[in-house]
Amino acid sequence: MKLIKLSSFLIIDDSTVIQNAIRALLSRIGVPTNNIACCPTAGAAVGNCKQKKFDVLFVDHNLGHGSTGLQMLEQLRLLRLITDNTLVYVVTGNEDPQIELAYTDYVPEKYIQKPIRPEEIIKVINHDLVKRQFAMGMIAAYTKDGLAGVKPLIFKAPNKIILKDSMLKLTSRLIKVNRLSEALSVNKALLSIIKESIEAEIQQAEIYIAQNDFDNANQLVDSLLPKNETSSLRLLDLKAQIAFNRDNLSIAARYWKKGFELAPYSYLRFSHLIWSLLAKGERYDAFDLLTKYAYLLPNSAFDSAGKRAMAAWGDLFLASEETLQDWSPESSWQRVSAKLKGRLRGIPCIAAQRALSALWQLKMNRYGEANRLISDIQLSDITDYETAYIVYLVYCEMRLDDEKEIIEEKWLRKLKEGKSPLAKLQALAFEKAKI
Repeated sequence: MKLIKLSSFLIIDDSTVIQNAIRALLSRIGVPTNNIACCPTAGAAVGNCKQKKFDVLFVDHNLGHGSTGLQMLEQLRLLRLITDNTLVYVVTGNEDPQIELAYTDYVPEKYIQKPIRPEEIIKVINHDLVKRQFAMGMIAAYTKDGLAGVKPLIFKAPNKIILKDSMLKLTSRLIKVNRLSEALSVNKALLSIIKESIEAEIQQAEIYIAQNDFDNANQLVDSLLPKNETSSLRLLDLKAQIAFNRDNLSIAARYWKKGFELAPYSYLRFSHLIWSLLAKGERYDAFDLLTKYAYLLPNSAFDSAGKRAMAAWGDLFLASEETLQDWSPESSWQRVSAKLKGRLRGIPCIAAQRALSALWQLKMNRYGEANRLISDIQLSDITDYETAYIVYLVYCEMRLDDEKEIIEEKWLRKLKEGKSPLAKLQALAFEKAKI
């Protein structure tokens, strides 16, 4: 219990009843009140985490103002306000298996169904804090003395569960800093002790991929996929990554699609799917997804004017003849985000609005109006890749080669310098737009 009393807790739930219940539970076992914070929304949680580092997060799924616990964790991860050492507990009444699977992207310690059982929560937290402390000690030993410093701790672990978690976290750290041979050594040592561990086998596949050993990675992932439903999202991502690194875009897109269909909540996975379709030239499939899932964008860490413009672009080309007559970027955004309650601000970017309006004018065969709109775009107003892509589409359709070259020099060049799969997919989509 000592570790619990020394830890800090953030309870994120729009129900004051749940907030007060967990707060009272923690206070009863001796956690100081100044180490317990509560908030009802994702935005408030981000604000709290900017001010203070928390050891433990209790997360509800359905938060206020239309946001979800998934979107909140997405923001916290992107802003680096939580780390692998942050213990996350999803405490929710939601029983949707797709949502529970989606949370595996953030590796929560436990998915707890309401109503909460106080004794169970305390027991779980205490055990997980002991695990975390041992893992941090193992990483510190490696930092000081390398693998030689880690070996004695293997025999001092309280139990195999704690040992496994600690070695997984050490391996993860070694992969991140590109110490791949040492990561593989720790990984193989863990598998020799535990014998079977899906987490360790997934890490082994990640190491193979980092080493460009795609044959072994693919063989390993194929052996794991049929029997590991709870790890299926990560495994499908790895299959997509392997295929993409082998220059097989069609297979990569297929696996990104499978992952998104299993749990359609990750905007990052959605982005990989959309840009892979555009890179393949399958625009109408992209249009369908952009309009169907536009409601995921608000409250997401990835929300931007350009991404909203992409959804409106999809709506423009799927619009009926009747809708097309009075089409506008603003009305389009309201239409595709209709699943959300309340009126949301539309596309807050003049460059994106004008480019979309120019595409509409071109669709209506009004080239003079399109030219006027596109001439009014200031390059300084283009602030993201998606807006640059929409503007580039207009330049390509109007065969404005000088303007195309400016976009290519500033935006396409940056994408080609990027190393992430998403940057490479976006670069391929830009190249496809030229044709």
